[in-house]
Amino acid sequence: MMRINCDIGERGPGHAVDRRLMKVIHIANLACGGHAGDRASVQAFRALAVANGVELAAHLSYPDRANFGRQHLDMPLPALLSSLEEQLGFLPGVPRVKFHGALYNESCCDRDLAAALGAWLAAAGIREILAPDDAAIARAARGQGIAVLREAFAERRYEYDGTGRRLGLVDRSRAHASIGDLETALAQAEEIVRRRRVNVNHSPGGRLRWRAIVADTICIHSDSAIALDLAAGLRRLIEAP
Repeated sequence: MMRINCDIGERGPGHAVDRRLMKVIHIANLACGGHAGDRASVQAFRALAVANGVELAAHLSYPDRANFGRQHLDMPLPALLSSLEEQLGFLPGVPRVKFHGALYNESCCDRDLAAALGAWLAAAGIREILAPDDAAIARAARGQGIAVLREAFAERRYEYDGTGRRLGLVDRSRAHASIGDLETALAQAEEIVRRRRVNVNHSPGGRLRWRAIVADTICIHSDSAIALDLAAGLRRLIEAP
């Protein structure tokens, strides 16, 4: 069955929406201090996860709270890995990781970075990552014997790079990168879940252009205005006969 994962724990341990989401989702990707979150929020959401039977992933990023981890940081690889190690220390014993923001996007297409991250993940004892099926980091992880939970997104739009022959997310700098309408997000999720495809043509009035996508889990963002309703709708969708 498709599982719902959620980037969460970015707004403090007492955030009402985040706490309610923990009753609906299957996997919580907890911010571990790089782009957001702190030890108090991680401890609070870890307790909620245990109470609600939610699995956990460490949500690791460039150490850049000012830009929410969404911009590239030009830092030496040893310094980056040291920061990731420190972040992972917020969730001792958790065997699953999802990268965040700019680091997530770069690990999907930069083979050298992906190789370094894959080796670090293996050395850190990580057994599973969340990543797109065809991403560089997915290939690097598999090469290290790490399982890949193949990820798609409900409220982010996709585009297709014909040159690189790669499906990817529309950059957040573009106005149509995110889906703010509940029905549109659920429609995209249904195409992913039922038909394993996603539209990559977002021109007004243009014909839909489908590209294949394979996923085991579908992501929502806790800070989306539609997060709660979307999570509930996704549960109905994936649990329907």
